Formats: sequence, C-alpha cells, structure tokens
Amino acid sequence: MRITHLASFALASSLLLAGSSTALAQQAAAPQEKADDSAKVQTISGELMAVDSEKKTLTVKLADGAEQTFDYTSQTEITGDKKGEQGLATSAGSKVVVHYTAADEKKTATKVEIQPAAK
Repeated sequence: MRITHLASFALASSLLLAGSSTALAQQAAAPQEKADDSAKVQTISGELMAVDSEKKTLTVKLADGAEQTFDYTSQTEITGDKKGEQGLATSAGSKVVVHYTAADEKKTATKVEIQPAAK
C-alpha cells in the first residue's frame, strides 16, 4: 500500500514538473512570436520617383503625395517590363508595387513589381 502511494506521488510530481516546463517553454516562445510580427510583408503602390543604386534605395510617391524610401538588396525580386536592378534604375516615373518589411524604422523591399506603361 505504501509503495502504491509512493508511486502515485512520484507520478503526480513528474506530471506537475512536465506541465511547468511546458508552460515555461510557451512563455519563452512568446517574445519570438512578437518579433515575427514585425517581419510581416506589407505592400504599397505608387510612382517610382528615384533609384539610388549606390545606396540601394528607391523612393515611391504615394497617391496622397507622400514619399516613402525603401532599401533594396540583391535578394529583392524585381519583376515587370524591366527586370533586375538595371531595369529598376531606368524605371523612374513608372507605377510600381513594393512589397516590404519594416523593422526599426527601416523599410526593406522584398519585391518590386514594375507596372507596364499605360498605352
């Protein structure tokens, strides 16, 4: 009888410890989830105003007249009539759709879609 109580106590203690470690792991994962939220891709569209290939930035004028500047990298996908960094550099005045992530007030383009010129 004493062995049964001792075994029951050991089993209950093990389950309690396992539950506590699971709760701690979930709490430790919560800050990571918040960090992932800041890396969500956002999208804007407007007119490509300027491209600085040395600084690797592009400036887009939105419909409300505001301008936003984005960094781009060698990983940025550039699609549309004029593809690649060369095409982007010669596309000032074109309509573009920019997909980007924002972190620490820095916006980095992940994809730039250069829209075809209106005919």
